[in-house]
Amino acid sequence: MSEKLKVVQFGLGPIGMASARLALQKPGMEVVGAIDIAEHLVGRDLGEVLGLSESLGIEVSPDASAVLEHTRPDVVLHTTSSFLSRVEDQLMTCIRAGANVVSSTEELFYPYYRDPEFCDRIDKAAKEHGVIVVGTGVNPGFSMDVLPLTLTGICADVKKVRALRVVDASHRRGPLQRKIGAGLEKAEFEKLVSENKLGHIGLLESLLAIADGLNWHPETIDEKVEPVLAQKAIKTQFVEVQPGQVAGIRHTCVASINDTPVIELELQMYVGAGDPNDSVFIDGDPPINMRIDGGIFGDTATVAALINTAGRLQGQAPGLKTMLDLPVPRAFL
Repeated sequence: MSEKLKVVQFGLGPIGMASARLALQKPGMEVVGAIDIAEHLVGRDLGEVLGLSESLGIEVSPDASAVLEHTRPDVVLHTTSSFLSRVEDQLMTCIRAGANVVSSTEELFYPYYRDPEFCDRIDKAAKEHGVIVVGTGVNPGFSMDVLPLTLTGICADVKKVRALRVVDASHRRGPLQRKIGAGLEKAEFEKLVSENKLGHIGLLESLLAIADGLNWHPETIDEKVEPVLAQKAIKTQFVEVQPGQVAGIRHTCVASINDTPVIELELQMYVGAGDPNDSVFIDGDPPINMRIDGGIFGDTATVAALINTAGRLQGQAPGLKTMLDLPVPRAFL
């Protein structure tokens, strides 16, 4: 890699734009390209798109292959979709261009169970072209998987891991508020959840990462997505929620061995949530109870995870990786 990491931003939604802004602030990074297919972005200068006071001389292009061939980046910051089925071609384009990929795709955080054949294809191509592909973020990517696993590193024995994340979605980006169903009626929420068109992505990936990290083999996994109904009217920048309408979700995922729960993950994400926090409880020797008051602000943390992970790839073996395979997370300053 060059002394400065040459970076291309692939996807310019709210997270992608924040990622590009942060990359521009890092002395060790040089943003050299931007990719997006949205008609209102194509052809515009990236500086204008990001709301900067000056142009950057980087034109947003829908042609990923052309951008990558012209810029030859070290790393692509990939922020386009949550789902493996929608990103494989994008990832392959980056891989064939010889670029490492750090992605916010939630299903990519721990994809081995969801689509083993996808994993084989991506891993083979990445090794063939000498690059790394990794999915990261805060949830999944840190608060309910990497953090709990790290805390078990000082336990002589572990019997159970529980993680709780309570998020007031009022302060989060518009797409996330809509993704958790804020403002819907209960029946519509339940219909969309049944069609896999609504809800948080990645809690199952977090659970499987913990299980594999501790060499546990769950016999049953129980996952539920339930609505949290508003008790009073709530108005955010993006949605209005009336009493009785859906404010967001309560998403749980429980793994059991011998009918005994060994991993319990609970995500409460709704507009107006009181007492936001990230907490981890480990039944072990010694027992560990950890709480982050106020919780981890997910949008900023996701962007930071992308940038910080991009800065830690040098010297790592090529292939499809997870955050469990890379060195301990740390800031890239």
